[in-house]
Amino acid sequence: MRNKVCQVLAGASVLLALAAALFLALWPESYQGTSVTTDGRVTETSASLIEENGAEVLLWLLLPEAACLVALLASLSESTGAKVAMWLMGLLLLLFAWVSILSIGAFYLPAALALLLAALSATRRRRPA
Repeated sequence: MRNKVCQVLAGASVLLALAAALFLALWPESYQGTSVTTDGRVTETSASLIEENGAEVLLWLLLPEAACLVALLASLSESTGAKVAMWLMGLLLLLFAWVSILSIGAFYLPAALALLLAALSATRRRRPA
């Protein structure tokens, strides 16, 4: 049962990270600006993250997704190495979110929390019946 909880939480972290990446990549209001022409006209502009920074920004948006996928695969095993991998991926995702908190990191905090909870549920000791 505990392994099932771990797998569900790891799967939730994958979905949360994917939702964050899609939202950040496609949200048309990521960048907003106002410019004034020489004749005094004011123009409002907006662009998505990809429109402003190019397709290479997808690499940074999908790094957390890769960490969550590694942890999901590790949740399928009950070995000690798999548990270490889950903790490592969870902590790396939390570090990524913390380092980038002022731009995109806050969107990945729910995925990091779900991944850390999955790692915790995988490593808790079972009580004897």
